[in-house]
Amino acid sequence: MACQTGIRANAALRNALNLGKQAKLRLIKIVVNNEEMTPNYEFAGTANWRDDWRACLPDCVDAYEPCFILFRLNTITEWVLITFVDDRAPVREKMLLAATCATFKSEFGQCYIEHEKHVTDLKDLTLNAFEAWLKAKTELGPMSEVERELHNAQQERAAIAHAGPQHMKGVAFPVDRNAEEALRQLASQKLSFVQLSVDTLNEAIKLEGTLESLEPSQLASKVPRDKPRYTFYNFDHTWEGVPQQCTLFIYSLPSSGSSIKERMLYSSCKGPFLSAAQNQYGVVITNKMEVDARDDLSEKALLEVIHPLPVEAPKQFSRPAPPRAGPRRITKV
Repeated sequence: MACQTGIRANAALRNALNLGKQAKLRLIKIVVNNEEMTPNYEFAGTANWRDDWRACLPDCVDAYEPCFILFRLNTITEWVLITFVDDRAPVREKMLLAATCATFKSEFGQCYIEHEKHVTDLKDLTLNAFEAWLKAKTELGPMSEVERELHNAQQERAAIAHAGPQHMKGVAFPVDRNAEEALRQLASQKLSFVQLSVDTLNEAIKLEGTLESLEPSQLASKVPRDKPRYTFYNFDHTWEGVPQQCTLFIYSLPSSGSSIKERMLYSSCKGPFLSAAQNQYGVVITNKMEVDARDDLSEKALLEVIHPLPVEAPKQFSRPAPPRAGPRRITKV
């Protein structure tokens, strides 16, 4: 990791960031020292982030030393990035911190930095000051439905921008025992329908429901359109006279009605979860679908996904013969 100033994260910082991504650290304080970004203070913390804030901030910050502060709130993906530089700090130090900020955020891209705050006074690092700032930042005034949709779209674009590179591996939440057993039964054809959810509070994949048999015409009524869900469906059907069995994975994501954080967690957990479903629990996924409240989940729609119509090859364009390439013409005089 380097920026135009040539400043790099040292091995100690890389290790601290990896621990942070695993929720093994509550706070990481980072400074620029000897042309390197290095952790200056780390705190593992307890289960109560407010107690941890009081225990560390603002005491761990030197008023004359610019720094980054990473602080984790309720979940492993809810981080606050605070840039601190005192008004009395040398201009060079202020410029140096600003120059490394974008590069640092890129390095920490696999965790979702939901809040960013710039602080120039230690008084703004007290818990009361932070909670007042957070409340003012998140509270919305009266808005029409159109204004709220526009606001949600803007917030989602900003959240995706902070989520880091598009090739990130995602977040691997543990799968609870009931869900594990249901996936194994689905893989052995003992269940036709398995639906799961992401428990954002306990940070786990949990089971929502199972069915031993389910007709295709009933599937749409079992997939909620007002909340995200992961759904597996064993679809037995006949195609061109041949009996076939396919396992569909349906990722239902509402266009509105759920929080941005919830939608981001479902999106980032999907890849690691599907990998576990296939490699650990033996589910063979034939086709994947992503739907919202407006999409069709009828038997016809399922068949179109599994057996798409062949695409006609584009017709070749016949070029006209070049001049004088044809038979010689006789011109009358």
